[in-house]
Amino acid sequence: MITRIKISFFVLFTLVVSIGTSQKLNLSFSQHVPYSNEYKPLTCISYKSNNVLFQKKIKSKSCDLKVNIFDSHLDDVNHFNIVLNEEKFVGIRHIFNEIFLFTSSNNGVETILKCRKLDINSEFLSPKNLFAEKNNSGYASNYIIGENSHDNKFHFLVELPFQNGKQEDLKTVTIDNNLKIVNEVYNKLDLLFVSKRDNKILLSNEGVVFLLKKFWKKGNNFYVYKLGQEIISEVQIKLNNRKIAALDYFFNSKNELVLSGFYSSQVRFNYEGFFLLRYDQNLHLIHKNQYSLTENIVQAFKSSKGIKESGFGLDKFIITDFSLDSIGNYYLVSENITKTTIKEETYWVSSGFFVIKFNKNGNFIWGSSVPLTQQNKDLNFIGTFSLNSYRYKKYFYNDLQNSNLRKGVPAEYGILNYCGTKSVEFTQAGIPRQNITSVNFPGKDSEKYAFFPKQLNPVSIGPSYFAVLNGKSTNIMLAIAK
Repeated sequence: MITRIKISFFVLFTLVVSIGTSQKLNLSFSQHVPYSNEYKPLTCISYKSNNVLFQKKIKSKSCDLKVNIFDSHLDDVNHFNIVLNEEKFVGIRHIFNEIFLFTSSNNGVETILKCRKLDINSEFLSPKNLFAEKNNSGYASNYIIGENSHDNKFHFLVELPFQNGKQEDLKTVTIDNNLKIVNEVYNKLDLLFVSKRDNKILLSNEGVVFLLKKFWKKGNNFYVYKLGQEIISEVQIKLNNRKIAALDYFFNSKNELVLSGFYSSQVRFNYEGFFLLRYDQNLHLIHKNQYSLTENIVQAFKSSKGIKESGFGLDKFIITDFSLDSIGNYYLVSENITKTTIKEETYWVSSGFFVIKFNKNGNFIWGSSVPLTQQNKDLNFIGTFSLNSYRYKKYFYNDLQNSNLRKGVPAEYGILNYCGTKSVEFTQAGIPRQNITSVNFPGKDSEKYAFFPKQLNPVSIGPSYFAVLNGKSTNIMLAIAK
C-alpha cells in the first residue's frame, strides 16, 4: 500500500492550535444521483476517460452492487444495480487495463472463483470461471485476491477448507492478462487451522507475493510468509513483552515491507504504545523500534482519573491510515470511533485522532493529538480523510458541531454545507494547525452536503476521489480533488 482516514481541551496542559483563514480545495463535482443508506461507497476507478463509482450493500451476504459511470464532464452516462444472490462478493480490481468483478459461488461440491469484465456501455459481461476447489466435509474454500497486477500477472490465494486439528494449507494462483492460470503453488503452514482466518495477500513493488496472517490466541498473533515457492519460511511479527493490537503495512521505495501499528498493555486490550518494523525481500528484519504513547496523546483523550482507573492506554481507537509523504516520512494515524446512547437515541461519536510521524529510517519524530467533537446519528459523516496532492500530510474532517448551530453553518465554510470542512496540518515540531476549508457544493438550496470521509482510490497517485452525501443521505455526488 503506497498512499492509501472534544470539548475544549485543557487537561494538564494546553494544546496549541491555530485556526487560520478559510482555504479552498480544487474540486469538481458530478451530477447528483439517488443514494440509499443500505449501501456504502466502496471505490472509484478512472477508466477509459470515465469515472466508475461502486457502492456495496452493507448487510448483504451475496454480491449486491450499485454502479454509476460518469464521463469526463462528470455526467451520469450509465448506472445499474448488479445483484448475484448465489454468489459472494470477493472484490473489484482494475487490472490489465480493464475493470473486473470477482465473486465466488459454492454449489455444495466445490467453490468457484468467477470474474466478470465491465462494459461501460452496458453492464458486467458474462462470468468466467477462474478456479475451482473441492469442498471438504462440508467446509468450503475461500478466495482472497491481490490489490494490483504486476508485469501482466495477477495473484490470488485459495484458503483450503477448514480441517480441525490439522495444519492450515493454501494455494497461491497466478493468472496472466488473458485470465489463464500460469502458476499454482501449494503450501502447508506450520500453524494449525483456526475457525476464523484473517489472511491478506501483499504484493511488493517488484511483484513478490507475501501472506500476512493474523489470528487470536491470548491476544493477536501476526505472521508473514513469502509465497510463490514450495518451501516457505514462517516469520512471526512480535515485539518485546507486548502483544500487537493492530498494524498496517506498505512497501517503500527500497521495496522493503514496512509494518507499523500499536501494542496493547499487559492488563487490557487497548493502545499503549506504537512500533515500526522494516523487512527486506527475504523477510530479514532490518529495523525495529517501539515506544510508549506520548503523554500529550494520552492526556488529550483520557482524563487523569481515567488513567488511574483503567491504565495508560487508549480504548476504542482504530488505525485509519499508514502512508508516506512526498519526501519519505512515515505517518501513522489512529482515530477514535464509537457509539453512544443519548436519550434512548444512538449516535456515532469520535473524540478525535492522533498522528505518529517517523522519519525515512523509521525513527520516531513526534506524536500529535487532534481532539474533536464529532457526533451524528449517521456514521457516513464521522472520520478523517486525506488527499494525494499535498507534499506534506494534511488531514480533513467534517466539522459536525456546526450542523446544530441556530444560525446555520458560517459563510466562510462555503455554500450548501451541511456542517463545513476543516483541515489539519502540522509544523515541523508536530503542532497541529487547523484551517477552515471553503467548499461550494452544487445543488438546491433545500439540500446541504458533506464529505463521506474516505478516499475511494487510496492507492492512486493521481486525483483523489470522494463521495459527497446530503444531510439526509438520499443523494450522492462524486467529488474529484486535484
